Amino acid sequence: MKPLKASLDVGLVVSDLPAMRSFYEGTLELEVLAERTTGWGEMVELGFADSALRLLRPPEPPAPAPIGLTAALGIRYLTFEVADFDETVVALRAASAPVEVDVLPIRDIRIAMFRDPEGNVIELLAR
Repeated sequence: MKPLKASLDVGLVVSDLPAMRSFYEGTLELEVLAERTTGWGEMVELGFADSALRLLRPPEPPAPAPIGLTAALGIRYLTFEVADFDETVVALRAASAPVEVDVLPIRDIRIAMFRDPEGNVIELLAR
C-alpha cells in the first residue's frame, strides 16, 4: 500500500453534532471543509493539516461505547501533533476540558490528554 498523501481520515459517529462541531471547530480550531447530508446522516468534515475528521450524526445514533481505552473494540483515541501545544492546552482549559499534561521519558515528547464532549480520548503531542 502506497499513500497518496501524508494523512489519515477518520470518521467519528456522534450523537450531538452541534456540540461536537463546536468543540473541534471552536476549541481545537479545526477548519470546516464541508457539510453535507449522506445516506448515513448529517456530516461535517473538518481539516487538520492534510487529514480530515468527519463527524457523522446518523438519524438514530447508536448507544455510546463504554468509556476507556480498553473498554471496547475500535478506534479508542485521536492524536493531534501540534506546534502550538501550550496555547491549545490553555484554550482547552478555558473551555472547561480537564487536561492532563505530562512529558514522556522517550524523546521528551510533551503529551496532553483530554476528552471531547462525548467522552472520546484525545491526545495532543509536541516534540
